[in-house]
Order: sequence, then structure tokens, then C-alpha cells
Amino acid sequence: MTIFDFNKRFPTKKSAIDFIIRVKYNGTYVCPFCGCVHNIYRDNTNNGKDLYCNNCKSHFSVLKGTIFENTHLDIRMWLYAMNLVMVAKKGISACQLQRELGMKSYKGAWRMLHLIREIMGKEEYKDCFEAIVEVDETYVGGKPRKENVHFERETNEKFNKRGRGSSSKTPVIGVKERNSGRVHCVVATANADGQKLTGKQLLKVLDNVCKAGTTVMTDQYSGYNVIDEGRAENTKNFIRIMVNHEVEFSQGDGKHTNGIESFWAIVKRDVYGIYHHVSVKHMQTYMDEFCFRMNHRKVEDGFESLIRLSVAV
Repeated sequence: MTIFDFNKRFPTKKSAIDFIIRVKYNGTYVCPFCGCVHNIYRDNTNNGKDLYCNNCKSHFSVLKGTIFENTHLDIRMWLYAMNLVMVAKKGISACQLQRELGMKSYKGAWRMLHLIREIMGKEEYKDCFEAIVEVDETYVGGKPRKENVHFERETNEKFNKRGRGSSSKTPVIGVKERNSGRVHCVVATANADGQKLTGKQLLKVLDNVCKAGTTVMTDQYSGYNVIDEGRAENTKNFIRIMVNHEVEFSQGDGKHTNGIESFWAIVKRDVYGIYHHVSVKHMQTYMDEFCFRMNHRKVEDGFESLIRLSVAV
């Protein structure tokens, strides 16, 4: 939505609350205390935000159980922030959001964005990918610092290697379904032995999002050998097609991983151009944001989907 569309759709605080009620309750109020769906009345004061249950004599807000429950901000600010997150192809920083909303605190803007990202991560991907998927991994982290470049020149040793040789960056596993273009990403943290990107980790991601019998496009990384035909670990009978990037990228026969690699290019621009740095602690929530925005590229659909997730907390 443009700013004009947004103001037309939500001209007042009450119109925003009416929208939340429609999405959350769909015409049937439910008491969060006794579960009653009868004899619940809406109080027209306070912009119609309060409900009263005549069964258990409880007063409660229509925002109870949502991420807006304890907010002191105008609910339209939350809705507009969600709209900004969806329309920005490469995301929006907390500093920019603070300026857009006129907020006094950077911490408040960062908390708002963080809660929105957590909501994006609640979208279910269990057994939703089928037919043909592409799987690949990338490494997210900073570029070598200037002093590290001097170290490399003097010692002739690679301080910050690229790709799988990197020890200072964090690997992220990505799966993209070709038919729908949907993507799903998982940050590959170290296991108990300190290993990353093991065959078990890769297979776990595929088992979670892909249906049985799915054709999986991979590169020649040995970790994907667990989905080779006849392997006992491959319980869902995935069909692996391997692309040898040393000799080919795409021959026009559909044998490639260009789709997921194009998504990685957007992710890298998001990180380097907008956020500049993403800590390992919060990296999964950022990846959830990138995936959600890609999977809901139609702004209206994405905005509605995000609101549905936010009121279903």
C-alpha cells in the first residue's frame, strides 16, 4: 500500500481496531478467560477497543493475546510499520523506521521490528514444498577488516576465507520451491561436536519442508550425499540431481540452482546495504523476514498474512 492507500483505509484509530477485530475474531468474539462465545459485548468507548463477557463478568481488550497488547502507541503506527516492512524490497532499518514513525526512541523502533520478525517466523512450512526444489547454502558475515587484509599480505595466509572455507561467518541453509517461488531458510548453528553443515543438518531441513518423493537440485557438496538413492537416511525417498558448478551452471534443461542463488544475492544486499551487520543471535529472525517478504511479494497478500499471524500469537 502507498501512504495514500493506507490513510484511506485507516483514517482513524477506530478503523484500525475494527480491522484487527475482523481479522482476529471473524465475526465471533471469544472470551480469553472462560472461552465463552455468547453474551460478549463491545464497549463503544475507547475507540471500541474493549469487550465485556457477561458470562464470567470480565473486561478485556480486543488486542489481548496479540503483539499489540501492551503497546502505548497508536495501533495505526504498528500497521504502518508492518506495511513499510512489506513494501521495502530489501527491508527497513530501525533508524529509518524511527524517522518514518516519528518515534523518540531507537530502542522502541528496534523492538517493534524485532517483534514483527518474530511473527514472520511463525509461518508454517511443514511438508509444503513439492515437485522440484533447489537447496543451497550461503555464508553471512562481515567483509575482511583493513587490518586483516594487511595481515594476509604480510603472512600470505587467508584470514577471512570465502564460502565453506570461512570460519568467521555463519552458514545458512536455503530451500526454494520452483513452482511457487517460495523459500525457507535455517541458520546452521554448530552441533555438539562443533560441526556445521553436516549431512544430518541438511537432511533435517529438507525433511521438515519437503514432501516425500521431491526432486532436490543440489551442488556437488558432499553433505548432500545423504539424499543419494539407496541411502538409509533418505527416508522420504528424495530424488537428488547434482549440478557440478565446476563445469556447468545451466544448460537450459532445468538442471541448476539459480533460483536459490538469486535469493542469496538479495539476502546479501539486505544485510550489507540496509542492516550492515547481523548478529548470530538474531540472524534466524532476519532470515525469517527475508523469506516472508519473498513468499508474499504481493503487498496486499503479505500485509493481510502478517496481520493474521500477529493476532494469532
